[in-house]
Amino acid sequence: MANKLKIASSSFLTLSILLLVAMLIKIYIDYRNFINHPEWSAPFSAYLLTTGVFFGVPTIVSFVIALFLKTKASK
Repeated sequence: MANKLKIASSSFLTLSILLLVAMLIKIYIDYRNFINHPEWSAPFSAYLLTTGVFFGVPTIVSFVIALFLKTKASK
């Protein structure tokens, strides 16, 4: 059982890292797009907020689950 929990913990940790990398890439692409179109009225912080909600929340949840499973597997 501990082996399955360790595999699940590693999977969730990998998922959170991949989501973080995807979020950083999306922020970079949005920034480059924002710079090329100065006529857009929304500030860049609005784009950061939406990206943070769409990517940040699942990243944090995945990381918390990974930590929970890791502590449960070590017991």
